[in-house]
Amino acid sequence: MTELINDETIWYLVRSSGTVAYLFMAASTIWGLAISSKFLKEIVPGPLSLAMHNYLSWNAIGLTVLHAVLLLFSGYMEYSVLNLLVPFTGPYNPFWVGLGIIGLYLAILTTLTFYIRGRIGYKTFHLLHYLTYGAFVLSLLHSWFAGTDTAVLQTTYLVTGLLVFFLTAYRVLTALTDRRAVTQPQQA
Repeated sequence: MTELINDETIWYLVRSSGTVAYLFMAASTIWGLAISSKFLKEIVPGPLSLAMHNYLSWNAIGLTVLHAVLLLFSGYMEYSVLNLLVPFTGPYNPFWVGLGIIGLYLAILTTLTFYIRGRIGYKTFHLLHYLTYGAFVLSLLHSWFAGTDTAVLQTTYLVTGLLVFFLTAYRVLTALTDRRAVTQPQQA
């Protein structure tokens, strides 16, 4: 059994858990934008849509934590618990890995606010939820510059990044258009 769990196996687990964590983060961000842009309103019932968003978020967080913990067992790099908790202190690409750590913290914060939104109010919840963009961008940068660099994954990072960008632009433009329609007087 110990022959199966060697440094190479751990390294592949580190890489694969990080890749899948990123895919869940991207899916959660894209799903959240689809919810807020009302793309899913007629297709998926609201409670199910929110449950799916929550599911994607927690999977991203859980796999990211697994990704980090597995680094403690890698023979290729000497990570300590402190390196995994304090950004910019690790032995490998400290800047890009540090951004990933901050992205994880932002993802945890924004996901936890879902459970206290009644206490903090919708406006505060909504404002805090904008940090999701930071979590996504930091995860994207971490993945691109410190993660797996195959052509397929670089294409995946590019496509998901562009999709989040265009969905965000659509959401902002739609909100501005809706706001203008409300503030302009109606012609009789």
